[in-house]
Amino acid sequence: MRSLDNEGSMKSALSLARSESSNTFGSDEIILEKYIKQPRHVEIQIFGDGSGRAVSLGERDCSLQRRHQKLIEESPSPVLAAPTRDAMCEKAVSLAQNLNYRGSGTVEYLFRPNNGEYFFIEMNTRIQVEHPVTEVRFGIDLVEAQMKVAMGHSLSDVFQHLYPKGHAIEFRINAEDSADNFRPSPGRINDWSIPKMSGVRCDCAVYQGYEVPPYYDSLIAKVVIHAPSRPEVLE
Repeated sequence: MRSLDNEGSMKSALSLARSESSNTFGSDEIILEKYIKQPRHVEIQIFGDGSGRAVSLGERDCSLQRRHQKLIEESPSPVLAAPTRDAMCEKAVSLAQNLNYRGSGTVEYLFRPNNGEYFFIEMNTRIQVEHPVTEVRFGIDLVEAQMKVAMGHSLSDVFQHLYPKGHAIEFRINAEDSADNFRPSPGRINDWSIPKMSGVRCDCAVYQGYEVPPYYDSLIAKVVIHAPSRPEVLE
């Protein structure tokens, strides 16, 4: 990706982007888009049954990122007014309905807090890393729901109630060296202690003595906090 502030830098940026795209993907095709400065990244969790019916399970705010990788996700978004939230969810559901989409999906937007504008980015046709944020608010196992939808169950059977409760934030725990510009830090985990508190969920596959390999993403755990309000979650 290249951001341009003026027309004069376009020629060199186009050349670099085409070269990188060709070397990485075997194609020099690129897309020109309007650059949205300091947006919020807001995504809508949806499910469709493949027959034109779809539901929304609210939004997740994934604006805290590093190098375009999400670090902290929360629901509901602290910056969305109710009418905007409803409109974004409605459009996400409409998209899934018109596609006869089946399964779990995430419709993603860029949101401008200063004027309430939002722009479609993409739709991810899968369960996302941050899905536990939605799970703890709605009290629904989204992976189980995805399996049931795939087996032909109706949405009304899978989602008998859609009543979100409280606030939830997920913190991604990465094997990185914070003293060295957050470079990946593979190696042995000598000490590992999972927080055991009410309202705290830890999803992980590592343990004391585990060897973090150098070949994959540095994410090793997800800590999800759920409480009645955002201040309580942060506390």
